[in-house]
Amino acid sequence: MSLHSIPGSSGYLDAFPERRITYFSNGYVLGLTIVAGIGGLLFGYDTGVISGALLYIKDDFEEVKNSNFLQETIVSMAQVGAIIGAATGGWINDACGRKKATLFADVVFAAGSIVMAAAPDPYVLILGRLLVGLGVGVAS
Repeated sequence: MSLHSIPGSSGYLDAFPERRITYFSNGYVLGLTIVAGIGGLLFGYDTGVISGALLYIKDDFEEVKNSNFLQETIVSMAQVGAIIGAATGGWINDACGRKKATLFADVVFAAGSIVMAAAPDPYVLILGRLLVGLGVGVAS
């Protein structure tokens, strides 16, 4: 029996069914895949949620309401952090390993979230946005 005589998209896979790839047959691999995908989710969520949050930030900080520069800086600092994080993420992965690099990214993201939540002024909020961006950049 030749491989070409077996119907299907790939004669090799049809001839050797034990070689079929089973996706996510292992729960551990599925969990790792989900955790790895969270980096992209966090970046998209953080990028989208700031537009609605900026309305409340203007109410909390009078100087943000009066300064377009501060508003733009608050919004863009996460992207600046993501650029820096993505640029250094490969080096961190090589130096520390993927597991430690992912844990580092998670800790930095969480620290940035805490800093933003407790920010007494817009400049600390900008620092928190930078930390969140760094975490997202390393995770990507």
